[in-house]
Amino acid sequence: MTPFTVIGGFLGAGKTTLLNRLLRAGTGRRFAVLVNDFGALDIDSRLVVEHGGDTVALANGCLCCTIGDSLVTTLLALLEKPDRFDHIVVEASGVADPGRIADLAVLDPRLVRDGVIVVVDAGSVRERASDRRVGDTITRQLAAADLLVLNKLDLAPDIAALRAWLTTHSSSPVVEARHADVPLDLLFGLDRHGAAGGPQTESAFASWSYEWPTPVERDLVLGMLRAAGVLRAKGIVRFADAPARRSVIHQVGSRLDIADGEPWRESETSRIVLLGLKPMLGSLQKE
Repeated sequence: MTPFTVIGGFLGAGKTTLLNRLLRAGTGRRFAVLVNDFGALDIDSRLVVEHGGDTVALANGCLCCTIGDSLVTTLLALLEKPDRFDHIVVEASGVADPGRIADLAVLDPRLVRDGVIVVVDAGSVRERASDRRVGDTITRQLAAADLLVLNKLDLAPDIAALRAWLTTHSSSPVVEARHADVPLDLLFGLDRHGAAGGPQTESAFASWSYEWPTPVERDLVLGMLRAAGVLRAKGIVRFADAPARRSVIHQVGSRLDIADGEPWRESETSRIVLLGLKPMLGSLQKE
């Protein structure tokens, strides 16, 4: 399985600086890094061996990808590449909940959640956490962390007081840094090595399976697949308008493919599995 790591933190905390260190490092690992914008990354031109529009391949075996219309689609497409990577890293946006993004590891059995690193701006985090407009975002990010990188240490007036304050929002280990300069090995293997100390929140995702013993109306299935919140679906269905054929369904995000192929086997039962957000799936289950 491929380890899946999320780097989060509020705007300006130093996430991109940390990613640049990762991309330049000669760790021997082939990282695939997913970001919103190449422009924010200062990729050393001497490392670039190929620029493919939405991807940049580096000489050290790493790959940098921009997130397209959907993080889910980009992530799962990456898993289909013939050259597998040792580790996948996502830079969360500055206002995102990195814990929810890390939960995407359940989307595919080839992924395993490796941890959430949250970069903290030592000079401004307490002030921002007390701001009613962004305070909830800050505290959610801290609570989601398996590891806190306390960055810009030189800007904090009282390190001891700041560390004490952090313990009220997270029980995770803290590594102190300037310019996001941390030993990169500390960032990975958090779950496997037992270093994760943050609260374990309930996953935002769930899966449901549906079966039909008789041919099913196509509009019914399409309505389920198009429901808001469906992230992935797989199934083999016998549609009422084509009862002689097996229809293979595969959906990733908004991209839906239905391939009609082999004859239907009478021993089969139509079955589809949906994975997505719990509120959506829960409402479908009740119908």
